[in-house]
Amino acid sequence: MLTFGYRDYILKTLDKFIIYPKVSYSQINKAHHKGEYNPSYKAIIFSWEDFIEGYDISNDNFNLGIHEIVHAMHFDYLREINESISASIFINQYQKLLQFLKKDELYKDNLVKSKYLRNYAFTNNFEFIAVLIEAFFETPLELKIQFPEVYNYVKKMLNYKQEIHTGWK
Repeated sequence: MLTFGYRDYILKTLDKFIIYPKVSYSQINKAHHKGEYNPSYKAIIFSWEDFIEGYDISNDNFNLGIHEIVHAMHFDYLREINESISASIFINQYQKLLQFLKKDELYKDNLVKSKYLRNYAFTNNFEFIAVLIEAFFETPLELKIQFPEVYNYVKKMLNYKQEIHTGWK
């Protein structure tokens, strides 16, 4: 569903999913994870329990599968921006969104204060886009009503022509 709007939908920096029944411990960074994208291994690693919960609760703006695939897309598209129309669309629209939020500090402050996106979204640009796209799919109408400009940037990033009014289930 993340790449429905694209002709180029294969991510060159992703070729496997490693699925654990529950939260796993990463030997690489010595921490427990529900999910992670590891570009070195071209892998998304996640807890099946948390993946399923992301789809069972369709309106809480938490979706581990969407979140980790967006990380893979973002990483891949940064590398492929000059070779892929899909990458160019995604990255260019994302840059425009970031510029819009930088230019309109009041709008960004309202986005932060609204708590529509969890605080984790504001730790860095990779988490911001992953959390934002989770929300776009889980509560699209709420995003469109509260932050229509952000909704439109995400819609353009994903090259969606149709409106999204209901969460995916």
